[in-house]
Amino acid sequence: MSKLRNSSLDFSVATLNFLANIGIALPYVLILFKYQQTHSINYLVAIIVFYVARAASVFWTKHLDLKASSYLLICLWLGVIGSLIFSLTSNLVGVIIAALCLGYTSANIWPYYLTIKLHLSESTDFKLKQMYWLIFLGLAVLFGLDFWLDLKYRLAFVLLALLFIIAIPAGKLLNQFSLAFYNEHEAGQHHPVRLWRVLVFIVFFAAIGLLTLLRKVNLTIALPYVLGVVLLAIVLLNVELAADWKFMPANKVRILNRGFLLSFVLLFNSFFGYFMFGKSGMYLVFGLYLLGFEGGRPLYLALTHQAKPQAAKLASSGLILGHLLALTAIPALYAVGLLLIALYIGFENPAINDSVYAAEKNDPDLAIIHKYRFSTYGGLLCQLCFFGLLVAVSALNHLQLMTFFNPSNTALKITYQMGMTWPLVGLSLIISLINLYGQFHQTPQQPTA
Repeated sequence: MSKLRNSSLDFSVATLNFLANIGIALPYVLILFKYQQTHSINYLVAIIVFYVARAASVFWTKHLDLKASSYLLICLWLGVIGSLIFSLTSNLVGVIIAALCLGYTSANIWPYYLTIKLHLSESTDFKLKQMYWLIFLGLAVLFGLDFWLDLKYRLAFVLLALLFIIAIPAGKLLNQFSLAFYNEHEAGQHHPVRLWRVLVFIVFFAAIGLLTLLRKVNLTIALPYVLGVVLLAIVLLNVELAADWKFMPANKVRILNRGFLLSFVLLFNSFFGYFMFGKSGMYLVFGLYLLGFEGGRPLYLALTHQAKPQAAKLASSGLILGHLLALTAIPALYAVGLLLIALYIGFENPAINDSVYAAEKNDPDLAIIHKYRFSTYGGLLCQLCFFGLLVAVSALNHLQLMTFFNPSNTALKITYQMGMTWPLVGLSLIISLINLYGQFHQTPQQPTA
């Protein structure tokens, strides 16, 4: 019986590990597939609500007097509720509630999971077993079964709910394991919610919701008004950023840079990839990102014989070269440029996690949340600049916004490259150089990667 109980807990932890790693993407992909299958306005609204909720949730979490382990359990229960609602109904109110639940879970399950893992690395010898990663293969087969049998994604959402349920015992286990850490660390000071920030937050994410909608459907809104919305959103984003600036002791520009680079590679180039590489462009870009993200750190450490300072300099040189190659109109060089940028992201990510966690003295529970908050700031800044440039290019060339998001040929490659890629690459390079200058000229007392 004890062996069976241990095996069940192993499977539960494996499932939690799986959900934490793919939770930011899988629910969105399933909702998107459902919309593409049905073309229902209800699922279009669900996509918008999910996207906005996912972007917004990382800013409005940790306001209750709860531990990170408790928030992780909340994420799991909201995942159960949202998945079950999507499996049972297509009612507008129902899918909005489900999208809100899954949006919050997608934004926060990984930050809180990683926070607890870092806590446990300090206070216990708890480690993930190697077999935990095998769960990816088995669950991929189960989701594939839904697609193959054409069960209209109901089974997929039922399976997703089941996964969240299976992961709950693991969440409770991690909660118990983390008690030793919390006994040694006092809870951080909680900051009151100010009304002006609530109003800025609502207006900003209403603007983000409208801009997201414009990527999905053709709406007859004059482009100058759309550009006004973009500029308003950029101003409000900077107001929010300034208000949060003092809450993170170090690494702010470093993390902003990470978020900007992520959005440039994954969001902008998911669409621009069609003009550069043809119909398989989106898949190629995603493949380059995965290769770089997973291989960046082991590659650069191997090339420098595990010397981290030299590896950091090599990764930084690759980042600068990647930006320069991304300015070219040659697909092969452009692909290498994206790969070099992705390799830098992959190299930096673990170092950022360790540095952020080590620098947070007041409330370690907030370290990773702050990381993703500032990374989201960088990502949203890239998205807003991207959309502002698209509005300007579309107005000057008398094009519909949807021409970029739903291209039928690559004839506009040079137009979009000169009007959008070059300015975005230039801005990204400036932020990257500021970040690198700050990293390599920091004082010895500051945490180093």
